[in-house]
Formats: sequence, C-alpha cells, structure tokens
Amino acid sequence: MKIPLLPRPFIAALALVVFAAGPESARAAMAVRALITNWGGDSIAVVDPVAGRLVADIKTGAKPHGVDIAPDGKTIYVSNEADGTLSFVDPVQNKATATLSVGGSPNQLITSPDGRHVFVTLNSGGAVAVVSAAERKVVKTVPVGRGPHIVMFRPDGKRLYITSEGDMKLVEMDAATWEVTRATPLFAWPRVLAQTKDGRRIYQTIRWLNGALVIDPEKKHVVDRVALGEPKFASEGKDAHGIAVTPDGQELWIATQTTDDATILSTADHRMLGKVQVGRDPNWLEFTPDGKLAVVSNTGSGDVSIVDVAARRTVRTVKVGKAPKRLTVGLVEVGP
Repeated sequence: MKIPLLPRPFIAALALVVFAAGPESARAAMAVRALITNWGGDSIAVVDPVAGRLVADIKTGAKPHGVDIAPDGKTIYVSNEADGTLSFVDPVQNKATATLSVGGSPNQLITSPDGRHVFVTLNSGGAVAVVSAAERKVVKTVPVGRGPHIVMFRPDGKRLYITSEGDMKLVEMDAATWEVTRATPLFAWPRVLAQTKDGRRIYQTIRWLNGALVIDPEKKHVVDRVALGEPKFASEGKDAHGIAVTPDGQELWIATQTTDDATILSTADHRMLGKVQVGRDPNWLEFTPDGKLAVVSNTGSGDVSIVDVAARRTVRTVKVGKAPKRLTVGLVEVGP
C-alpha cells in the first residue's frame, strides 16, 4: 500500500512546530508557587501550595521585603530593604542571577502587565524606581511623597496606587507617563491595599485599626470604615495587616495580627462570613489563581498557613524561614 505524500506546506509547518518545541520545551513546564520573603533570613521561600511543601530556599539580598513574578513566569523579582537592591531570580535554577542597586530601603514592588517594567517603592527615598526588566537598570525615579510603601496596579493596568506612609495618603500614578496625577488623603498611617475586581473600591488597612478603610478611587476620599469587632483597636503595634479579595470578587479576607486569624467578609455588604485561625502575627495573604487556597505568611511563627477557602480551615502549615513577611502566588517556570 502506498503511503500518500504530505503537502510541502504541511511538512514545513510541522517542522516549525517541532523546532520551536525543542530547546525551549525544557523550560516550558509551569506550576503554581507561593514565593515568601524571609525578612529575617535574607532569602525567599518557594512553596508548592497544593502539595503543601517547601520546594526551595533561595538566597537574595539583605532583608528581602517585596516579591513579584514576571507575567511570563520566567523571573522572580525581590526587593532587598537593607542593601537597597533588586534581585532577579531564576525559578528553574532556584537562584538569584543578577542584582541591581535601586535606592534607599526598597519596600514593595510590582511588575507591569506587559512585563516590561518593575515599579519599586523606595521608602527612605520618597520615590518609586522604574526598572527596565530587559535592560535591568533604573530608567526613572518618580517622587511620590514621604515613606512610600505599597504599590498596586488598577485592574485595567492604566494606573498605579502607592501608599505614602509619611504623608498619610494614597498616591495615583499614570502607568503610561509615570507621572503622579492625584492623591487621596487618608489621615492615618497606611499599610496594605486590596481592590474589587472592577477597581471601583479600594480597601486599605491602617496602623492601629483592627479593620480597614474603604476608598472610592474616583471620588478620591474614604467612604467607609470596616471594623472587625473586638479588639477594634490594636495594641503593641499589632493590627490588621494583610488584605486580599478572592479571585471571584465575592470575599474580602483580612489577616489580623491582634487575634492571629483571617477574617472573611462579603464584598457586597461587608458582612462577616467567618474566621480562620492561622499562625502567629499573620502578615500577608494571597490566593491561588483558581481561588481554592489562601496562603498566609506568619511572621511570629516562621511559617505559612495553607487555607482551604471553601472549607474555611487551615489544611497545612509549612515552615519557611525567619520572619516571613510579603508573599505572592502565581505561575512560574519549574523546568522540564
């Protein structure tokens, strides 16, 4: 029996696919990982939240503070507060491959949706450093007020929000021009930010409050305050800190250092839906992309709590290092 010859265009296309899948396929495997900064251990912990296990501990600079993942999952960025640097981490090799000096006391950071730039808050410099991801250099430094701390993109990617601790305000920056446009006065020391899926409401935890402010970013003012019950106000500097909205937009979760738990609220009416006990001094929380798990970093107990979102309970506790603080969860390359 004769085997029919394939058309030449088909053969050429097939060869192109095989070639493209060749060398790069060795780095094409992706997996969900939680990246946690061990502020007291000068490293980041890599955790598999689904399996509930520590995958790697990667040395960075001194006192790592912020962490984010490039949109393509090929690079992890870590801001190092004590030595004023930004680490570029390869998630396949599980090691830092480059270090860039960015300025004084870099705190939180975030990558642009197109992956071209990394925005790093410089707490002691009163500015945001704009870093070119490809060139690995600071291309602009934008003054934003005293003590900038947290940075967050609006869902449409057109604006950034930066908290100014020293000026007690929420600063807005145009994502295209990198110019500060407006600011919302908070009259309180801002901590961490979260927002609804449509970007019409921002939640802001503040120092000394066991709860959060509710901000209308279009009107540029605080429209409400959510108090979580007793103790309404914190003691010894412990208060509500980490805050996040579930991927489906239905729930607001707040990590509370006063009671070592995560409080769950409805985003529709801020009605309390439940609580989950976690570790000591919970600092930050994020969700897996499918919304099934929450990961909470516990600074006091040196671990992370893996929480089943639907069941409202901690299902695994993973030791990660000394004084874990910030974290992010997302898809990273893990090798073949």
